[in-house]
Order: sequence, then C-alpha cells, then structure tokens
Amino acid sequence: MAIDFPISPNDAVKILLQSLPAKRMRDVVERRFGLKGGKKSTLEEIGTAYKITRERVRQIEADAMRRLRGRDHEEVRPLLIALENVVREHGGVMADDHLFSHASPARFHPHLQFLLHTHPSFVRVAETETFHPRWASDSAAAGSAEGVMVRVAKRLEESEIPVAEEQLHAFLASETSADDKDSLSEKSRQAYLATAKLIKRNPYGEYGLVSWATVCPRGIKDKAYAAILKTGKPMHFREVAAAIDRAAWPGKKKAHPQTVHNELIKDPRFILVGRGMYALKEWGYESGTVRDILISLMTNSPKPLTRDELVKLASERRMVKAQTILLNLQDRSRFKRTEDGGYTLV
Repeated sequence: MAIDFPISPNDAVKILLQSLPAKRMRDVVERRFGLKGGKKSTLEEIGTAYKITRERVRQIEADAMRRLRGRDHEEVRPLLIALENVVREHGGVMADDHLFSHASPARFHPHLQFLLHTHPSFVRVAETETFHPRWASDSAAAGSAEGVMVRVAKRLEESEIPVAEEQLHAFLASETSADDKDSLSEKSRQAYLATAKLIKRNPYGEYGLVSWATVCPRGIKDKAYAAILKTGKPMHFREVAAAIDRAAWPGKKKAHPQTVHNELIKDPRFILVGRGMYALKEWGYESGTVRDILISLMTNSPKPLTRDELVKLASERRMVKAQTILLNLQDRSRFKRTEDGGYTLV
C-alpha cells in the first residue's frame, strides 16, 4: 500500500534546502543525492565544477546534513512521521527498495532518501555482503532483525533444500526472541526477508539460500536439476524443458529440449534411467547397463540374491522392466544360479 504523504516529498526537500545558508551548499546536497534528475554526482565531479578538492566537497555536505539534522522543521515533520510509522509497522527495519516500493512515483525516491538522512529518529545501516542497505527505527531493531535472519539462514543451510513459506515462517518465529514474537506480523516477516541477501524465493514459492541451484540457478542445467527435484521422479528431457518454461525463472530465455538434453548428458548429477528419461543420482540411481547394475548389486551383497530381490533393487536404480532384468540374468558368462534359487557372479 502506498504511503499517504501529507506533503509532497519534492516540497519537503525545497523547504529543507531553503534553510541552508549558502547556494553552493544547497547545490552540493542536490547533486550528491540526485535531487535534480535523479542522477547522483561524485565528490570529484562536484569538486571539478567548483574547483575545490573532494575533501572540501565532503566537508560542505557533512556541514549541510549536520545543520538539517539539528533543526526541527515543523512543516516537514508530518511527512517524516509518516515514513517513521511505515518503518515501525514493518518491524522497525526496512531495506531501501522495500521501503521505497511503498512510495510513488519513483522520481521522488531520491527525495525520500535525502529526507531520511535528515531525520535523527532514523538509523542508517550500510550495505554488507549479506544484507541490503536499510533504514531502522533504532539500532536495537536493526540488530535484532539482522540476528534473526542470520539464524534463519543457518536453519535453511541445515535443511539443505528449499522450504515452503509456512516452514520459513516457523523458522522466523522460532529464531525471534520472546519479546519480539508478538510483533512479528506479516509485514515484519516481509521486511526482515527483504533485508537479507542470502535468502530468496524461487518460482515454486519455496525459500532457500541464493547459493543453491534450486534458488538461483546458473544456467539450464541448474534449472533442470530444480525441475526434476521438484517433480520427485524421473522425467523425459522434453518434460524437463517444459517444466523449466512453466516455472518462469527470471529472464526470457526459452528452454529448448535438445539444449536441456545435452546438459543432462554432461552433468554428473543426472542419471539416464530409460529412453530419454533422467533421474537424480542422489536418489540412488546408477549409470550403466542393466547388466552393470546387476553386477554391482551382486558384488556388494554378502549373499546370493533372489530373482525378486534383484528385480526390486535394479528397478530402484534404473527405470527398467522386470522382463529385461530377467533376460540379463540368463547371461551364464556373468551370472550363475545357486541351488537355493539365488543369483551370484560367476
């Protein structure tokens, strides 16, 4: 839901800038925050324009922000309170993009960023490798949200597979301190997740770590892996291609069946288990011919295996008909039948 601003962000910025004592100071602030046209200027660009050093530009900007944060601008206060209320409604912390998604039009986003910097009630938390830049109602809220998401990421790492939204909510609830559980609303959950770089939602509505192929795939082979894993059973390569397209991963590249087939052939995570049919190696399927699988089963068995046992075990490793397994057992150069009806290697 869009924020209902009691005053236009553009008008609020004008009021604040007019309170600064020098035209150059106002211009430096406008350029640094991209308040004219949305494009920010670097310290060097501004320094070149005014024939001053970058350090001097930095000093002018710092002086301007110190003046603005040290004064109570009554006309602008209602807008700042509106922003503050939105952040508090979302658990006291919001990533930049998440906060600004509640404000339109987009041309006002630089103005809001500037206004937030002038409000002493807001705490700015810088971007890191694992968290997006964000605004918090106070340092405690920022620290609490970060701690929760670090622990949730650890829980996901332990699960090793993407989880449904309900399970993710359970992780969030269990990793939130007792004092904060009552305030962990749907808005708070959304805000916490929006701050974290390590956790993302895939097209299947599941949440996992961005390092996983099932969450942020790198190419067709990872998308194929995610499709087969989600289906839970072997798939024909044409079905895999169709499943990838249905998932609607980011990007417009279509999954061509032959391209998918080539990736399935090359990647050791996939096992050919039938004509054009592929399964995941982690499911226990083995490569090779039916005879190779029978040899492997007998080699690793401490005792002869019956016909029914071999049919069952071989079928778990390849999509193969029982008759094909029985025909292979007739190869007397490889297999022999024991007196009690079992089979072993020659």
